[in-house]
Amino acid sequence: MEALTALLPGLLFLFYFVPVIFVIWFMVTIVKQLKAQTKLLQQIHEKLNSTE
Repeated sequence: MEALTALLPGLLFLFYFVPVIFVIWFMVTIVKQLKAQTKLLQQIHEKLNSTE
């Protein structure tokens, strides 16, 4: 029981830390995908405008 009590602060830290890291990773991934999509759409827009 004492070992569990000693580990409790570490486990609580992980329960708060892991979701924060996951949210940051998810946000970075979404931003990268949106940047790639924006670049692709800009290239398509330029090609469509150059044919006119």
